[in-house]
Amino acid sequence: MPADDAVCRLHLAARRLAALDLAERGLKRRPDDPVCHTWRADLLKALDLPNALGRRGGLSTDLAEASLDPRADVGDAVIESAALYLAQFDPGFGDAALVEAHRAWGRRHADPLERFRHAPVRRATMRVGYVSSDLGNHPVGRLLLSTLPRHDPSAVEVYVYSDRLKEDELTERFRVPAEVWRRTSDLDDAMLARRIRDDGIDVLVDLAGHTWGNRLLAFARRPAPLQLSFLGYGATTGMTTIDAVLSDPWEAPTGAHFIEQVHRLPSGRLVSPKLRSRSRAGRPTFGSLNKLAKLSTPVIALWSRLLIEVPEARLLLQTAGLDQAWLRTLVVDAFAAHGIGEHRLDLRGAQPNGTHLATYDEIDVALDPFPFSGGMTTHEALAAGVPVVTLPGERPLSRQTLSLLMRGGLGDLVARDADDYVRIAAESVGRVLPSSAPRTIQARELEAAYRQLWEKRLGSRLE
Repeated sequence: MPADDAVCRLHLAARRLAALDLAERGLKRRPDDPVCHTWRADLLKALDLPNALGRRGGLSTDLAEASLDPRADVGDAVIESAALYLAQFDPGFGDAALVEAHRAWGRRHADPLERFRHAPVRRATMRVGYVSSDLGNHPVGRLLLSTLPRHDPSAVEVYVYSDRLKEDELTERFRVPAEVWRRTSDLDDAMLARRIRDDGIDVLVDLAGHTWGNRLLAFARRPAPLQLSFLGYGATTGMTTIDAVLSDPWEAPTGAHFIEQVHRLPSGRLVSPKLRSRSRAGRPTFGSLNKLAKLSTPVIALWSRLLIEVPEARLLLQTAGLDQAWLRTLVVDAFAAHGIGEHRLDLRGAQPNGTHLATYDEIDVALDPFPFSGGMTTHEALAAGVPVVTLPGERPLSRQTLSLLMRGGLGDLVARDADDYVRIAAESVGRVLPSSAPRTIQARELEAAYRQLWEKRLGSRLE
């Protein structure tokens, strides 16, 4: 089988599996939703799984394919939003076209909705609302643990609108410092918007973007006079009712990839980890714990080049799906097409949250994928003392690892091109990272950003 065919088969299957995961989660929230049932059935059929189901519902559109095309107009905001997220994994979709696809989603689904009008007033303590389904054991929740609970109550009064279906011990850690905690999973977007409006929120913060479980169509109704997007997505929402995206100078050096204003947090969108210093002996091992959908065609080609350059090394991949024999076969075939034998690969399924961190003790160098760079995976690798080599592109989500490395004084792990990536990764085997501590309290930066943007909003004529 030609190399391109083998790798494309893997990447397509991985993206369809990512879409299937979203469909399954949708059915947990809305068990009788005919669109989610049809989407799931289409994906099972496309994956050709033994338990594939027949079509349900009367939709004629092939949602399995539509959910992988960010330009798809199937008349369902949720499916189209999922397509925007899934397109971030696709190196074949141009950056400008991806921004325009987000803008088109906003025009179709957000712009037609009626909006609340506001007469904001200045007050010493801003009322800030956070909207999320991820405040628990989830990458967004884990990254926010050092931030949201540390807000200064004299600066902001925290309201949380939690759409989380399964609360856990991390959820409780967010609940304690919140002035008001509202469970919102039983509210539709219009009802949620009305609840937020009635609460008198000054600054409303979206923590999801186009990731699953988002409530962007509540934001489309402008329930608060100032609305921001932060952390959960890192890319544009495509919505005119989101006033600004909170990013940083490394992920978003320009505003070219956003339709919103970009406000840059000096110390970064993702909190910096405390670096650990450690050493490791044994067979050289490169590794990645990123989602399988991030193994794009150019990623597999480049990682294969690295394994050829370092013939004694192995590649350890640990992620959801690799405990399934058919998917492991696709991975093995994809690397074999580039001359890498199965004996060079160590393929493992996902481990429970927390226990997966022990895998980093077996890895010398973590390999960052592209065009969708690691976020929480990079954070955890660096915290475990593992160097991470990255090849950033132009789109913000390809620059998450770049941001973490530059802020950690590890800019020499940022590659200029493919040749540089191979060289850096090969030379980083045995490298010991310096120990460090987190540099800032992100809550203070957020409070300053909210205040600055709020003062600007007070001076505008927009209602």
